[in-house]
Amino acid sequence: MALFGSRADRSGEADVLEAEIERLDQLPLPALAAEVMDKAFGPGAEWEDPEEEVTVGGPNAGAGATVEAITTAMAPDGSTRAVDGGARLRLQRLVAEAVQALEHASLVRAQVHTAMGGFDYTPTRLGRTVLAAGAVAEVVGGGEAG
Repeated sequence: MALFGSRADRSGEADVLEAEIERLDQLPLPALAAEVMDKAFGPGAEWEDPEEEVTVGGPNAGAGATVEAITTAMAPDGSTRAVDGGARLRLQRLVAEAVQALEHASLVRAQVHTAMGGFDYTPTRLGRTVLAAGAVAEVVGGGEAG
């Protein structure tokens, strides 16, 4: 077996990831936002932040989730290496759109940490409450789950 898996393995991973991107692309925005919120900030997620330890700006230590990092978390196996740049960009755009919807609903807040070169995000108090209640899609959709 090759060091990084066989060509067939990579092709299979790409097919799975491309199918997931297609599924996410077909979701109404509130449902997409709910999936992004859960994968990025839900129970057990890397950026869950139940103790509100994410810092507000400053050095990168204590930064929240970036769109790039959330994109990777949305991939079925936690990696987007199997797909080409166009498919990866499509997933990044979907995640960015969902994060924007979450921000507009006051469920996450954006901030800048000095060396990151972009925004990072963390859930707000409201965001944690709404996520725990399983109501993200309803809040983002203005009362409709989408």
